[in-house]
Amino acid sequence: MKEGNVKKEYDWVVSELDKLILRHGYRREGNLYKVERGNNDTIVMFCHFGVESVLLSRLINIPPMLIWHGMVALPTSVTTVATEERREGTACFRMMGFGDLSHLYANGEPPAFAARFIEKWGNEGERID
Repeated sequence: MKEGNVKKEYDWVVSELDKLILRHGYRREGNLYKVERGNNDTIVMFCHFGVESVLLSRLINIPPMLIWHGMVALPTSVTTVATEERREGTACFRMMGFGDLSHLYANGEPPAFAARFIEKWGNEGERID
């Protein structure tokens, strides 16, 4: 983690995310967001699982390691997050869906194995650590 400058890269990504969120009316304050201009905007992002984990960790306030090592969002999956203004002027984000592949299944497409590690030792063609 130190050799890859993960902390530095994490900080840069979440800083840029906060700037994007601010342009849509929400200013980060601690673990919540001050609502400066509430709205129903939709923001669509396309990224790989590593970056997605960083973005989600910031939005829902959990360490990225929990996502990196305990979850996986395969290529072409869809994750949905929304703001909730439970108290006027303060918003938080809630993940409503993670790594959804229903669009693939609906069309008879198999999900990619990418982003996963070997399921059982000896399985050919699956990624090892």
